[in-house]
Amino acid sequence: MKIKSENIPDGYLIKQFLPANYCDIFSYTRKTSKMITPDDVQVAFWTIQPSWIQNLFKIRNILVKPFGLKGEEKSMNEIEDCIRNSCNYRFISIPAKSESETVLCLDDKHLKAYLSVHIDKAENNTKTIETITLVQLKNILGYLYFYPIIPFHNIVVK
Repeated sequence: MKIKSENIPDGYLIKQFLPANYCDIFSYTRKTSKMITPDDVQVAFWTIQPSWIQNLFKIRNILVKPFGLKGEEKSMNEIEDCIRNSCNYRFISIPAKSESETVLCLDDKHLKAYLSVHIDKAENNTKTIETITLVQLKNILGYLYFYPIIPFHNIVVK
């Protein structure tokens, strides 16, 4: 897994949501004959979480509740349906999708985050999966919330 600080390549759907206050790109290349779609990766990211990540989200939800920020329990089936069928689920939506990329948006009163999964397929069953995060901060609460969680964001996304 590499962290890339490069600009988002032309042709990526997530590029239309720039400018952003924060951007990161993680890249992973693997040789596999399995058919993997951006939807598959998004669904797995949001629905299959180790217990330590679940615990981090529980702590986060307790800490942000007094500020009126969203953090409800999520329905795995509804999240998967939202991703695969480009629907809305609570504060989650799918604003852009192609065969090689799925962009998920989390829109709350303090920030708007776009999470993209882009898959490039090369010869010899080699696939490069990139996750790109863009964050647009809406107010001071967004800054106070987001910057302390960046280290956790980097661990979880990897």
